[in-house]
Amino acid sequence: MRSEDLAKLLGLSRSTISRVINNYPDIPQSTREKVWKAIEEYNYAPNASARRLAGVKNKMIAIILLDVKDNEVLHHVKATDDTLIHNNPFFSPIVSAVSDQANKMDYYVLISIVYSKEDLKKVQSLFYQKIIDGAIFVGMQEAENEMIFQLIEQKYFIAMIDTSEVYNKSHNAIYINADNYEGSVKAVSYLLELGHTSIGIITGDLNKLSAKERLAGFEVTLMKHRIELTRNFIYHGDFTESSGYEGVKYLLSGPNPPTAIFVCNDTMVVGAYKAISELGLRIPEDLSIIGFDNSYFASYLNPPLTTVEISFSDIAKRATICLIETIEKEQQQRLVEKVNTTLIERESCLVINSTDEKK
Repeated sequence: MRSEDLAKLLGLSRSTISRVINNYPDIPQSTREKVWKAIEEYNYAPNASARRLAGVKNKMIAIILLDVKDNEVLHHVKATDDTLIHNNPFFSPIVSAVSDQANKMDYYVLISIVYSKEDLKKVQSLFYQKIIDGAIFVGMQEAENEMIFQLIEQKYFIAMIDTSEVYNKSHNAIYINADNYEGSVKAVSYLLELGHTSIGIITGDLNKLSAKERLAGFEVTLMKHRIELTRNFIYHGDFTESSGYEGVKYLLSGPNPPTAIFVCNDTMVVGAYKAISELGLRIPEDLSIIGFDNSYFASYLNPPLTTVEISFSDIAKRATICLIETIEKEQQQRLVEKVNTTLIERESCLVINSTDEKK
């Protein structure tokens, strides 16, 4: 089919078809969706895409980093000099490992960051234009499920990291996650073994699977030890340094503060350490802190941080291998794997006696 034929079929001009394909922003969303639906239905191949639609692989995968915020709020990365990947202890090693492994398998990697629902529509076009052969989505939230599952139903090859594998029952896809729940159990059990029964938590962004599972592990472990869950010992953070800072200020503001805090990632620990110092307290003499991730800086904190180690690189490498193997076989596989966690003991937690519990 030629562009003239497609334009005539849809009652549009050739220039409109071209502007949709090239992602011009001045096209109504209804028109955009209409054009892409027709492109998919009639296998229209715009220019260089023709060979790929004919079955020739592009040898290109994408890694899609999802950090979608409320559409009414400008994303903090776009509004400041902050970056989402550079020195980020979660995204940075994943992007590096995907790139390295794909290169070893003779594939190129396209990196895309999704800040809004509008960005998700641009991701769809990567598939529809056959620019990529498959993609790894990282950090998917409930709001993004429909679009990504639609891509899976359309036989595009997908792997997911930090996404609930419960959805695998309804479709074939690759899920590679850390065992966040078990890692949380290890962290809280360690604090209990040290004698702490008054334990607070600073959660991550509860729109993310990893944060939900870490909170669940915390709650279930305390319940198994018949320790009452105290709601004012739970602070809802968002994996950022500032939320670690605010979380400590909140948890220590009450009359009976915890003797230990489980901080659900090491980035938040940096803010927590700062807040504890400002309050004139010492770690671990006055307050024990345990983190999660074993980020590169954890051993350099003062005192060095006890934390739960997960290998983001191993997760990313495995997802890349599985995705490319799927592309080569031209058959989406159903796969769910969890990567184990390890407790790394350092100096930020202290053994206490029952008489040491704060009154």
